[in-house]
Amino acid sequence: MGSTLIRGGTVVNADAAVRANVLLRDGVIAALGADTDDWSADHVVDAEGMLVMPGGIDAHTHLEYPVDGFTTRTADDFHSGTVAAAHGGTTTVLDFVKKEPERSLLDTYRSRRDVAAAKSVIDFGLHAIVPPREQQPDVLDDLRRLVGEGATSWKFFMAYPGTQMVDDGELLEGFELALEHGVLPMVHAENGHMIARETQRLLADGRAAEAFHATAHGHDAEAEAVHRAVVLAESVGAPLYVVHVSSAAAADEISRARAAGARVWGETCPQYLAVAYEDYADLGEKAASYLCSPPIRERGNQEGLWRSLVTGAMSTVATDHAGFCLHQPEDLPPQKLRSPGYFPKVPNGVPGIEDRLMVLWETGVASGRFDACRFVDLVSTRPAKLFGMFGRKGAVAVGADADLLVWDPAADHVISVASSHMRTDYNLYEGMRVTGRPVRVFSRGEQLVGPDGSFDAAAGRGHFLTRGKPQLH
Repeated sequence: MGSTLIRGGTVVNADAAVRANVLLRDGVIAALGADTDDWSADHVVDAEGMLVMPGGIDAHTHLEYPVDGFTTRTADDFHSGTVAAAHGGTTTVLDFVKKEPERSLLDTYRSRRDVAAAKSVIDFGLHAIVPPREQQPDVLDDLRRLVGEGATSWKFFMAYPGTQMVDDGELLEGFELALEHGVLPMVHAENGHMIARETQRLLADGRAAEAFHATAHGHDAEAEAVHRAVVLAESVGAPLYVVHVSSAAAADEISRARAAGARVWGETCPQYLAVAYEDYADLGEKAASYLCSPPIRERGNQEGLWRSLVTGAMSTVATDHAGFCLHQPEDLPPQKLRSPGYFPKVPNGVPGIEDRLMVLWETGVASGRFDACRFVDLVSTRPAKLFGMFGRKGAVAVGADADLLVWDPAADHVISVASSHMRTDYNLYEGMRVTGRPVRVFSRGEQLVGPDGSFDAAAGRGHFLTRGKPQLH
């Protein structure tokens, strides 16, 4: 593999930014320091004027992921999705395992791990999605086994009754088991019954067009579910991670709970911070390209989410990348426009795995909302700690994996589907001008992306991460 010296840059970690040189050897960070005259390396990278940061960790992706009763799947597979992630500065992804029909959760997990290992170009881990008990009566036995196979985070759906939603009793039982085994439980926090009721009301009134999806998924349905999940977790003493928080009202629930001492962490996504309902309300069937759950909400909602990031009430920014195409490729099952004019059948999800860091840097750091250290914490360090990878991932530190970005804070770039590496045929941030982007991306000491846009990584080079217990302090 050889060695690389990154010289002259400013090393940015979650706790401090200092000028230092970084020596990479045998896939890890071998040394950090300013006085490096006696250091030798096979390759030297001049990082003068650049920032050197830990590679991004996207803790919420859905690659070649089945939806709507396994009738379709997302457009990016584990190869195209991780290639796109690497180009955007993400060097680790955590994806999800949904139990397949006629297979156990454990068997599905092992199969999906093997598929990902054969295709991924960056390191990856897997969260287990806990199915309703009626789908697998012995699922708790599988969850116990999965702890030993690296699944130290389990996701519970509070939405989608009849398919994925678990009831409060199952939540309590799952939270207790998670606490017993040092696992971090995660929730998709929307009240499924409220959404189903509102959906039926809209359809009865003839309001089935794509944009009404946001009306069906109200702020109150999200805030209620967050509040209830926190109360249930607190009742058994379990920690809690709330995925893709879209509503400021839900973020406020997390803020109040944390202020009262609850062990709860919230995740939001770039689409909720930089895109708004007003951007798609009048697009007709093409509004399908913006549909995800929880929905992209009104522009006036965004400031509350930003406040939660600035104050620390929200802890991470992931993508929930679940990209589909508007047009129909021949090699993919039905995509976004499979049922035009009828929002309940639009596949849920939006792309963003390549754009996350650039969008958050532009809207968070370049705009003056927070500094580079807070940026690193949101996109790398805190996810590494919460999901049992810190020490190996999430920091520029001696002994850690050499997953590094050389980031040019002055680089000018316009986001466009034409230059994207994602499989989707549109981009939520089309035409957005950003200042700051990764010009070199290293994964375990290997340069994957070069300053000229070159890319060098074979399918299957990504390592599966057997994760440890979460660090909750």
